[in-house]
Amino acid sequence: MAIPITIVGLGPGRWEALTLEARDVLAQAAQEQQPVYLRTLVHPAAEALKEHMPDLRLESFDRFYEESDRWETLYTELAEAVYRLTERGPVIYAVPGDPLVGEASVLALLRLARERGLKARIVNGLSFLEPACAALEIDPLAAGMQLLDATALAAWSSEELAGKLIPTTPLLVAQLYNRRLASAVKLALSEFYPDEWPVRLVRLTGAQEEAVELPLYELDRRSYPDQFSVLYVPPLDELTALRLPETLRYITMRLRREPDGCPWDRQQTHETLIRYVIEETYEVVEAIEEGNMEKLADELGDLLLQVYLHAELARQEGQFAIGDVLEHINAKLIRRHPHVFGSVEVSSAQQVNQNWEAIKRQERMAAGEDVQAESALAGAKRAAPALIVAQDYQKRAVRAGFEFPTLDDAFKKLEEELDELKEAATPAHRFEEMGDVLWMVARIAGKLDIDAEAALRSATRKFRLRFQAMEQLARKQGKTLPDYSRPEIRSLWQQAKSLTANDTE
Repeated sequence: MAIPITIVGLGPGRWEALTLEARDVLAQAAQEQQPVYLRTLVHPAAEALKEHMPDLRLESFDRFYEESDRWETLYTELAEAVYRLTERGPVIYAVPGDPLVGEASVLALLRLARERGLKARIVNGLSFLEPACAALEIDPLAAGMQLLDATALAAWSSEELAGKLIPTTPLLVAQLYNRRLASAVKLALSEFYPDEWPVRLVRLTGAQEEAVELPLYELDRRSYPDQFSVLYVPPLDELTALRLPETLRYITMRLRREPDGCPWDRQQTHETLIRYVIEETYEVVEAIEEGNMEKLADELGDLLLQVYLHAELARQEGQFAIGDVLEHINAKLIRRHPHVFGSVEVSSAQQVNQNWEAIKRQERMAAGEDVQAESALAGAKRAAPALIVAQDYQKRAVRAGFEFPTLDDAFKKLEEELDELKEAATPAHRFEEMGDVLWMVARIAGKLDIDAEAALRSATRKFRLRFQAMEQLARKQGKTLPDYSRPEIRSLWQQAKSLTANDTE
Protein backbone atom coordinates (compact mmCIF):
# COMPACT_ATOMS: atom_id res chain seq x y z
CA MET A 1 0.00 0.00 0.00
CA ALA A 2 1.39 3.39 -0.99
CA ILE A 3 2.32 5.81 1.80
CA PRO A 4 -0.14 8.76 1.70
CA ILE A 5 2.49 11.49 2.18
CA THR A 6 6.13 11.47 1.04
CA ILE A 7 8.16 14.52 2.02
CA VAL A 8 11.34 14.99 -0.02
CA GLY A 9 14.29 17.19 0.85
CA LEU A 10 15.72 18.85 -2.28
CA GLY A 11 18.98 19.98 -0.71
CA PRO A 12 20.46 23.50 -0.92
CA GLY A 13 20.04 23.81 -4.70
CA ARG A 14 22.74 22.06 -6.70
CA TRP A 15 21.77 18.89 -8.58
CA GLU A 16 24.88 17.17 -7.22
CA ALA A 17 23.65 17.78 -3.66
CA LEU A 18 20.39 15.89 -4.24
CA THR A 19 20.53 12.50 -2.46
CA LEU A 20 20.20 9.22 -4.38
CA GLU A 21 17.05 8.37 -2.45
CA ALA A 22 15.46 11.68 -3.41
CA ARG A 23 16.41 11.15 -7.08
CA ASP A 24 14.82 7.68 -7.04
CA VAL A 25 11.55 8.98 -5.58
CA LEU A 26 11.39 11.83 -8.09
CA ALA A 27 12.36 9.62 -11.04
CA GLN A 28 9.56 7.19 -10.18
CA ALA A 29 7.11 10.11 -9.94
CA ALA A 30 8.21 11.29 -13.40
CA GLN A 31 7.78 7.79 -14.81
CA GLU A 32 4.27 7.46 -13.31
CA GLN A 33 3.34 11.02 -14.28
CA GLN A 34 2.61 11.78 -10.61
CA PRO A 35 2.81 15.48 -9.79
CA VAL A 36 5.37 16.69 -7.26
CA TYR A 37 4.21 19.58 -5.12
CA LEU A 38 7.00 22.01 -4.28
CA ARG A 39 6.68 24.39 -1.38
CA THR A 40 8.18 26.95 -3.73
CA LEU A 41 9.56 27.17 -7.24
CA VAL A 42 11.64 30.17 -6.16
CA HIS A 43 14.65 28.07 -5.28
CA PRO A 44 17.72 26.81 -7.19
CA ALA A 45 16.64 23.19 -6.57
CA ALA A 46 13.53 23.76 -8.70
CA GLU A 47 15.67 24.92 -11.62
CA ALA A 48 17.91 21.85 -11.20
CA LEU A 49 14.86 19.56 -11.36
CA LYS A 50 13.55 21.23 -14.52
CA GLU A 51 16.94 20.78 -16.19
CA HIS A 52 17.68 17.18 -15.18
CA MET A 53 14.12 15.79 -14.98
CA PRO A 54 12.17 17.61 -17.72
CA ASP A 55 9.35 15.03 -17.59
CA LEU A 56 8.66 15.73 -13.90
CA ARG A 57 5.33 17.48 -13.28
CA LEU A 58 6.01 20.30 -10.85
CA GLU A 59 3.37 22.31 -9.03
CA SER A 60 3.97 24.81 -6.22
CA PHE A 61 2.37 26.67 -3.32
CA ASP A 62 3.97 30.00 -4.13
CA ARG A 63 0.57 31.67 -4.17
CA PHE A 64 0.43 31.28 -0.36
CA TYR A 65 3.40 33.63 -0.01
CA GLU A 66 1.73 36.19 -2.24
CA GLU A 67 -1.73 35.98 -0.63
CA SER A 68 -0.93 35.51 3.07
CA ASP A 69 -0.85 38.58 5.33
CA ARG A 70 -0.09 36.68 8.54
CA TRP A 71 3.29 35.05 9.02
CA GLU A 72 2.08 33.04 12.03
CA THR A 73 -0.54 31.10 10.01
CA LEU A 74 1.24 30.82 6.65
CA TYR A 75 2.77 27.36 7.09
CA THR A 76 -0.26 25.93 8.88
CA GLU A 77 -2.44 26.92 5.92
CA LEU A 78 0.11 25.44 3.53
CA ALA A 79 0.17 22.15 5.47
CA GLU A 80 -3.64 21.98 5.37
CA ALA A 81 -3.53 22.42 1.59
CA VAL A 82 -1.05 19.53 1.24
CA TYR A 83 -3.18 17.34 3.48
CA ARG A 84 -6.31 17.99 1.39
CA LEU A 85 -4.45 16.66 -1.65
CA THR A 86 -4.26 13.21 0.03
CA GLU A 87 -8.00 12.86 -0.56
CA ARG A 88 -7.13 12.25 -4.24
CA GLY A 89 -4.30 9.82 -3.54
CA PRO A 90 -0.65 9.65 -2.40
CA VAL A 91 1.15 13.03 -2.35
CA ILE A 92 4.80 13.91 -2.87
CA TYR A 93 5.67 17.18 -1.16
CA ALA A 94 9.17 18.56 -1.83
CA VAL A 95 10.90 21.28 0.15
CA PRO A 96 14.29 23.01 -0.08
CA GLY A 97 17.05 21.63 2.11
CA ASP A 98 16.12 18.93 4.61
CA PRO A 99 12.46 18.44 5.58
CA LEU A 100 13.25 18.60 9.30
CA VAL A 101 15.65 21.56 9.36
CA GLY A 102 13.99 24.96 9.34
CA GLU A 103 10.82 23.70 7.62
CA ALA A 104 7.79 24.85 9.60
CA SER A 105 5.34 23.61 6.97
CA VAL A 106 6.70 20.06 7.33
CA LEU A 107 6.30 20.09 11.11
CA ALA A 108 2.72 21.31 10.70
CA LEU A 109 2.05 18.62 8.07
CA LEU A 110 3.49 15.84 10.24
CA ARG A 111 1.32 17.00 13.13
CA LEU A 112 -1.78 16.86 10.92
CA ALA A 113 -0.82 13.39 9.69
CA ARG A 114 -0.43 12.07 13.25
CA GLU A 115 -3.74 13.59 14.36
CA ARG A 116 -5.59 12.02 11.41
CA GLY A 117 -3.88 8.65 11.36
CA LEU A 118 -1.88 9.04 8.14
CA LYS A 119 1.63 7.73 7.60
CA ALA A 120 4.31 10.04 6.27
CA ARG A 121 7.71 9.17 4.80
CA ILE A 122 10.67 11.51 5.19
CA VAL A 123 13.32 11.56 2.47
CA ASN A 124 16.17 13.52 4.00
CA GLY A 125 18.30 16.00 2.09
CA LEU A 126 21.31 18.19 2.64
CA SER A 127 20.02 21.18 4.63
CA PHE A 128 20.76 24.88 4.14
CA LEU A 129 22.97 24.72 7.23
CA GLU A 130 25.91 23.06 5.51
CA PRO A 131 26.45 25.56 2.67
CA ALA A 132 25.58 28.51 4.92
CA CYS A 133 28.08 27.47 7.60
CA ALA A 134 30.68 26.78 4.91
CA ALA A 135 30.29 30.33 3.60
CA LEU A 136 30.46 31.70 7.15
CA GLU A 137 33.28 29.33 8.14
CA ILE A 138 31.44 28.51 11.36
CA ASP A 139 30.84 25.26 13.23
CA PRO A 140 27.26 25.66 14.48
CA LEU A 141 27.69 23.08 17.25
CA ALA A 142 30.89 24.56 18.63
CA ALA A 143 29.43 28.09 18.40
CA GLY A 144 26.27 27.10 20.29
CA MET A 145 24.22 28.40 17.37
CA GLN A 146 20.58 29.37 17.80
CA LEU A 147 18.46 28.60 14.72
CA LEU A 148 15.20 30.46 14.05
CA ASP A 149 12.77 30.57 11.14
CA ALA A 150 12.31 34.04 9.64
CA THR A 151 8.52 33.81 9.45
CA ALA A 152 8.27 32.74 13.10
CA LEU A 153 10.64 35.50 14.17
CA ALA A 154 8.60 38.08 12.26
CA ALA A 155 5.34 36.90 13.86
CA TRP A 156 6.45 36.83 17.51
CA SER A 157 5.32 39.50 19.91
CA SER A 158 7.82 41.44 22.02
CA GLU A 159 7.08 39.13 24.95
CA GLU A 160 7.70 36.02 22.84
CA LEU A 161 10.91 37.49 21.47
CA ALA A 162 12.16 38.20 24.99
CA GLY A 163 11.48 34.58 25.94
CA LYS A 164 12.96 32.89 22.86
CA LEU A 165 15.67 35.07 21.38
CA ILE A 166 19.09 34.87 23.03
CA PRO A 167 21.23 37.75 21.70
CA THR A 168 24.32 36.58 23.57
CA THR A 169 24.54 33.45 21.38
CA PRO A 170 25.19 33.33 17.60
CA LEU A 171 21.97 33.33 15.58
CA LEU A 172 21.02 31.92 12.16
CA VAL A 173 17.74 33.12 10.67
CA ALA A 174 16.56 30.81 7.90
CA GLN A 175 14.02 31.19 5.06
CA LEU A 176 14.56 34.89 4.43
CA TYR A 177 12.92 34.95 1.02
CA ASN A 178 11.70 38.48 0.28
CA ARG A 179 12.14 42.12 1.24
CA ARG A 180 8.85 42.32 3.14
CA LEU A 181 9.89 39.47 5.41
CA ALA A 182 13.38 40.95 5.77
CA SER A 183 11.80 44.19 6.99
CA ALA A 184 9.76 42.35 9.64
CA VAL A 185 12.84 40.41 10.76
CA LYS A 186 14.87 43.62 10.99
CA LEU A 187 12.24 45.26 13.20
CA ALA A 188 12.14 42.24 15.49
CA LEU A 189 15.93 42.06 15.84
CA SER A 190 16.19 45.82 16.37
CA GLU A 191 14.56 45.39 19.78
CA PHE A 192 17.74 43.67 20.97
CA TYR A 193 20.58 44.59 18.60
CA PRO A 194 21.94 48.04 17.67
CA ASP A 195 20.89 49.31 14.24
CA GLU A 196 24.55 49.34 13.18
CA TRP A 197 25.16 45.77 14.36
CA PRO A 198 27.14 43.95 11.60
CA VAL A 199 25.25 40.95 10.26
CA ARG A 200 26.12 38.60 7.38
CA LEU A 201 23.71 37.57 4.63
CA VAL A 202 24.27 34.28 2.80
CA ARG A 203 22.48 33.89 -0.56
CA LEU A 204 21.65 30.23 -1.33
CA THR A 205 22.06 30.36 -5.08
CA GLY A 206 22.88 26.72 -5.66
CA ALA A 207 26.42 27.64 -6.66
CA GLN A 208 29.25 28.78 -4.43
CA GLU A 209 27.64 30.66 -1.54
CA GLU A 210 29.14 33.87 -0.23
CA ALA A 211 28.47 35.80 2.96
CA VAL A 212 27.97 39.55 2.54
CA GLU A 213 28.40 41.76 5.61
CA LEU A 214 26.04 44.70 6.17
CA PRO A 215 24.61 46.68 9.11
CA LEU A 216 21.30 45.39 10.47
CA TYR A 217 19.39 48.50 9.40
CA GLU A 218 20.18 47.75 5.72
CA LEU A 219 18.67 44.26 5.81
CA ASP A 220 15.47 45.22 3.98
CA ARG A 221 17.29 47.48 1.52
CA ARG A 222 18.73 44.52 -0.38
CA SER A 223 16.95 42.65 -3.16
CA TYR A 224 15.93 39.03 -2.75
CA PRO A 225 15.35 37.80 -6.32
CA ASP A 226 14.68 34.12 -6.97
CA GLN A 227 16.81 32.83 -4.12
CA PHE A 228 16.65 32.05 -0.44
CA SER A 229 18.88 33.74 2.08
CA VAL A 230 20.19 32.90 5.52
CA LEU A 231 21.02 35.64 7.99
CA TYR A 232 23.85 35.28 10.49
CA VAL A 233 23.75 37.57 13.53
CA PRO A 234 26.92 37.57 15.68
CA PRO A 235 26.36 37.42 19.44
CA LEU A 236 26.24 40.49 21.62
CA ASP A 237 28.75 40.77 24.44
CA GLU A 238 27.15 40.23 27.87
CA LEU A 239 27.83 43.86 28.78
CA THR A 240 26.13 45.07 25.58
CA ALA A 241 22.89 43.06 25.86
CA LEU A 242 21.41 45.32 28.53
CA ARG A 243 17.82 44.04 28.17
CA LEU A 244 18.57 40.44 29.16
CA PRO A 245 18.28 38.75 32.59
CA GLU A 246 21.37 36.77 31.60
CA THR A 247 23.37 40.00 31.50
CA LEU A 248 22.44 40.82 35.10
CA ARG A 249 23.45 37.32 36.15
CA TYR A 250 26.80 37.78 34.41
CA ILE A 251 27.36 41.20 36.04
CA THR A 252 26.66 39.91 39.54
CA MET A 253 29.04 37.00 38.96
CA ARG A 254 31.75 39.42 37.81
CA LEU A 255 31.18 41.70 40.81
CA ARG A 256 31.67 38.77 43.19
CA ARG A 257 34.52 37.10 41.30
CA GLU A 258 37.99 36.68 42.78
CA PRO A 259 40.36 38.44 42.33
CA ASP A 260 39.16 40.98 39.74
CA GLY A 261 35.66 41.66 41.04
CA CYS A 262 34.50 44.52 43.25
CA PRO A 263 36.05 44.52 46.77
CA TRP A 264 32.82 45.87 48.29
CA ASP A 265 30.57 43.30 46.61
CA ARG A 266 32.92 40.44 47.57
CA GLN A 267 32.62 41.41 51.25
CA GLN A 268 28.82 41.23 51.35
CA THR A 269 26.83 38.47 53.03
CA HIS A 270 23.12 37.70 53.17
CA GLU A 271 23.04 39.54 56.50
CA THR A 272 24.85 42.69 55.34
CA LEU A 273 22.55 42.96 52.33
CA ILE A 274 19.37 42.99 54.44
CA ARG A 275 19.33 46.78 54.80
CA TYR A 276 19.63 47.23 51.03
CA VAL A 277 16.74 44.86 50.32
CA ILE A 278 14.59 46.90 52.69
CA GLU A 279 15.74 50.24 51.29
CA GLU A 280 15.20 49.21 47.67
CA THR A 281 11.76 47.81 48.49
CA TYR A 282 10.66 51.10 50.03
CA GLU A 283 12.07 53.05 47.10
CA VAL A 284 9.94 50.91 44.77
CA VAL A 285 6.90 51.72 46.92
CA GLU A 286 7.77 55.42 46.85
CA ALA A 287 8.02 55.43 43.04
CA ILE A 288 4.60 53.75 42.80
CA GLU A 289 3.03 56.25 45.18
CA GLU A 290 4.52 59.13 43.21
CA GLY A 291 3.18 57.67 39.95
CA ASN A 292 6.66 58.05 38.43
CA MET A 293 6.96 55.18 35.95
CA GLU A 294 10.50 56.01 34.82
CA LYS A 295 11.63 56.02 38.44
CA LEU A 296 9.69 52.80 39.06
CA ALA A 297 11.55 51.02 36.23
CA ASP A 298 14.84 52.17 37.74
CA GLU A 299 13.94 51.18 41.30
CA LEU A 300 12.62 47.76 40.24
CA GLY A 301 16.02 47.19 38.65
CA ASP A 302 17.72 48.02 41.96
CA LEU A 303 15.44 45.57 43.76
CA LEU A 304 16.06 42.88 41.14
CA LEU A 305 19.80 43.35 41.66
CA GLN A 306 19.33 42.38 45.31
CA VAL A 307 17.66 39.13 44.20
CA TYR A 308 20.54 38.31 41.88
CA LEU A 309 23.18 39.24 44.46
CA HIS A 310 21.66 36.91 47.06
CA ALA A 311 21.37 34.15 44.46
CA GLU A 312 24.98 34.59 43.36
CA LEU A 313 26.22 34.61 46.96
CA ALA A 314 24.30 31.38 47.62
CA ARG A 315 25.63 29.81 44.41
CA GLN A 316 29.20 30.49 45.48
CA GLU A 317 28.47 28.83 48.82
CA GLY A 318 26.91 25.79 47.12
CA GLN A 319 23.41 26.43 48.49
CA PHE A 320 21.25 27.44 45.50
CA ALA A 321 21.42 29.52 42.30
CA ILE A 322 19.17 31.94 40.40
CA GLY A 323 17.67 28.98 38.53
CA ASP A 324 16.38 27.59 41.83
CA VAL A 325 14.81 30.96 42.66
CA LEU A 326 13.04 31.01 39.29
CA GLU A 327 11.96 27.38 39.64
CA HIS A 328 10.42 28.01 43.06
CA ILE A 329 8.41 31.07 42.05
CA ASN A 330 7.30 29.66 38.67
CA ALA A 331 6.16 26.37 40.22
CA LYS A 332 4.40 28.21 43.03
CA LEU A 333 2.51 30.55 40.68
CA ILE A 334 1.37 27.66 38.48
CA ARG A 335 0.39 25.59 41.51
CA ARG A 336 -1.55 28.39 43.18
CA HIS A 337 -3.40 29.52 40.05
CA PRO A 338 -5.31 26.39 39.01
CA HIS A 339 -8.02 28.67 37.61
CA VAL A 340 -5.48 29.93 35.05
CA PHE A 341 -3.21 26.93 34.46
CA GLY A 342 -5.70 24.18 35.31
CA SER A 343 -9.39 23.37 35.12
CA VAL A 344 -10.60 25.10 38.31
CA GLU A 345 -13.24 27.80 37.76
CA VAL A 346 -13.57 30.95 39.88
CA SER A 347 -16.10 33.77 39.82
CA SER A 348 -14.41 36.46 41.92
CA ALA A 349 -11.14 37.74 43.36
CA GLN A 350 -12.39 36.70 46.81
CA GLN A 351 -12.71 33.11 45.63
CA VAL A 352 -9.15 33.30 44.26
CA ASN A 353 -7.92 34.36 47.74
CA GLN A 354 -9.82 31.50 49.37
CA ASN A 355 -8.32 28.99 46.96
CA TRP A 356 -4.87 30.50 47.51
CA GLU A 357 -5.11 30.00 51.30
CA ALA A 358 -6.46 26.47 50.83
CA ILE A 359 -3.58 25.56 48.51
CA LYS A 360 -1.04 27.02 50.96
CA ARG A 361 -2.59 24.89 53.69
CA GLN A 362 -2.30 21.79 51.49
CA GLU A 363 1.35 22.65 50.82
CA ARG A 364 2.08 22.83 54.55
CA MET A 365 0.34 19.50 55.11
CA ALA A 366 2.42 17.94 52.33
CA ALA A 367 5.52 19.30 54.08
CA GLY A 368 4.55 17.40 57.25
CA GLU A 369 3.20 20.33 59.26
CA ASP A 370 0.37 19.72 61.73
CA VAL A 371 -2.07 22.22 60.28
CA GLN A 372 -4.99 20.87 62.34
CA ALA A 373 -3.54 22.27 65.57
CA GLU A 374 -2.01 25.41 64.13
CA SER A 375 -2.99 28.92 65.18
CA ALA A 376 -5.29 31.08 63.12
CA LEU A 377 -2.28 33.41 62.89
CA ALA A 378 -0.09 30.79 61.19
CA GLY A 379 1.32 32.02 57.92
CA ALA A 380 0.80 35.69 58.77
CA LYS A 381 3.40 38.23 57.71
CA ARG A 382 6.23 38.84 60.16
CA ALA A 383 9.06 40.24 58.04
CA ALA A 384 7.20 43.42 57.16
CA PRO A 385 6.58 46.92 58.58
CA ALA A 386 4.82 46.77 61.96
CA LEU A 387 1.56 48.32 60.74
CA ILE A 388 1.31 45.75 57.93
CA VAL A 389 1.98 42.88 60.34
CA ALA A 390 -0.56 44.26 62.82
CA GLN A 391 -3.33 44.49 60.23
CA ASP A 392 -2.50 41.01 58.91
CA TYR A 393 -2.84 39.55 62.42
CA GLN A 394 -6.07 41.48 62.95
CA LYS A 395 -7.62 40.20 59.69
CA ARG A 396 -6.86 36.62 60.67
CA ALA A 397 -8.26 37.15 64.15
CA VAL A 398 -11.46 38.60 62.67
CA ARG A 399 -11.87 35.53 60.44
CA ALA A 400 -11.57 33.42 63.60
CA GLY A 401 -14.39 35.43 65.25
CA PHE A 402 -12.30 37.79 67.42
CA GLU A 403 -13.70 41.24 66.56
CA PHE A 404 -15.19 44.42 68.01
CA PRO A 405 -18.95 44.37 67.47
CA THR A 406 -19.10 47.95 66.12
CA LEU A 407 -16.82 50.75 65.02
CA ASP A 408 -17.88 52.75 68.10
CA ASP A 409 -16.62 49.92 70.31
CA ALA A 410 -13.24 50.14 68.60
CA PHE A 411 -13.09 53.92 69.13
CA LYS A 412 -13.96 53.47 72.83
CA LYS A 413 -11.11 50.97 73.16
CA LEU A 414 -8.75 53.49 71.51
CA GLU A 415 -9.83 56.14 74.03
CA GLU A 416 -9.08 53.70 76.86
CA GLU A 417 -5.62 53.04 75.49
CA LEU A 418 -4.95 56.79 75.14
CA ASP A 419 -5.98 57.33 78.76
CA GLU A 420 -3.66 54.53 79.86
CA LEU A 421 -0.82 56.12 77.88
CA LYS A 422 -1.42 59.45 79.62
CA GLU A 423 -1.29 57.75 83.01
CA ALA A 424 1.82 55.67 82.31
CA ALA A 425 4.59 56.72 84.71
CA THR A 426 7.68 54.81 83.55
CA PRO A 427 9.44 54.61 80.16
CA ALA A 428 8.72 50.88 79.95
CA HIS A 429 5.03 51.40 80.71
CA ARG A 430 4.75 54.28 78.23
CA PHE A 431 6.46 52.11 75.58
CA GLU A 432 3.91 49.35 76.16
CA GLU A 433 0.90 51.66 76.11
CA MET A 434 2.11 53.42 72.95
CA GLY A 435 2.17 50.03 71.25
CA ASP A 436 -1.41 49.41 72.36
CA VAL A 437 -2.51 52.79 70.97
CA LEU A 438 -0.89 52.10 67.61
CA TRP A 439 -2.44 48.63 67.58
CA MET A 440 -5.92 50.11 68.01
CA VAL A 441 -5.26 52.74 65.35
CA ALA A 442 -4.38 49.91 62.95
CA ARG A 443 -7.54 48.01 64.00
CA ILE A 444 -9.79 51.01 63.36
CA ALA A 445 -8.10 51.55 59.98
CA GLY A 446 -8.90 47.92 59.13
CA LYS A 447 -12.57 48.35 60.05
CA LEU A 448 -12.63 51.38 57.73
CA ASP A 449 -10.95 49.38 54.92
CA ILE A 450 -7.88 51.63 55.13
CA ASP A 451 -4.35 50.36 54.65
CA ALA A 452 -2.72 51.78 57.80
CA GLU A 453 0.81 51.60 56.39
CA ALA A 454 -0.19 53.43 53.20
CA ALA A 455 -2.13 56.04 55.18
CA LEU A 456 0.86 56.76 57.43
CA ARG A 457 3.19 56.94 54.45
CA SER A 458 0.78 59.39 52.79
CA ALA A 459 0.66 61.55 55.91
CA THR A 460 4.46 61.46 56.19
CA ARG A 461 4.84 62.47 52.56
CA LYS A 462 2.29 65.28 53.01
CA PHE A 463 4.20 66.56 56.05
CA ARG A 464 7.49 66.51 54.15
CA LEU A 465 6.07 68.57 51.30
CA ARG A 466 4.49 71.14 53.64
CA PHE A 467 7.56 71.42 55.86
CA GLN A 468 9.88 71.90 52.88
CA ALA A 469 7.47 74.55 51.53
CA MET A 470 7.72 76.35 54.90
CA GLU A 471 11.52 76.28 54.69
CA GLN A 472 11.41 77.68 51.16
CA LEU A 473 9.08 80.53 52.25
CA ALA A 474 11.43 81.34 55.13
CA ARG A 475 14.45 81.41 52.83
CA LYS A 476 12.71 83.85 50.52
CA GLN A 477 12.36 86.17 53.51
CA GLY A 478 16.00 85.66 54.45
CA LYS A 479 15.14 83.73 57.60
CA THR A 480 15.18 80.25 59.11
CA LEU A 481 12.28 78.66 60.99
CA PRO A 482 13.71 79.36 64.50
CA ASP A 483 13.54 83.10 63.64
CA TYR A 484 9.71 83.02 63.72
CA SER A 485 7.34 83.21 66.68
CA ARG A 486 4.78 80.45 67.21
CA PRO A 487 1.92 82.49 65.69
CA GLU A 488 4.15 83.27 62.69
CA ILE A 489 5.02 79.55 62.34
CA ARG A 490 1.31 78.71 62.30
CA SER A 491 0.75 81.33 59.60
CA LEU A 492 3.67 79.97 57.61
CA TRP A 493 2.23 76.45 57.93
CA GLN A 494 -1.12 77.59 56.53
CA GLN A 495 0.64 79.20 53.57
CA ALA A 496 2.57 75.97 52.97
CA LYS A 497 -0.68 73.97 53.06
CA SER A 498 -2.13 76.23 50.36
CA LEU A 499 0.98 75.95 48.20
CA THR A 500 1.04 72.11 48.37
CA ALA A 501 -2.74 71.51 48.24
CA ASN A 502 -2.59 70.11 44.70
CA ASP A 503 0.81 68.43 44.99
CA THR A 504 0.39 64.65 44.74
CA GLU A 505 4.06 63.67 44.86
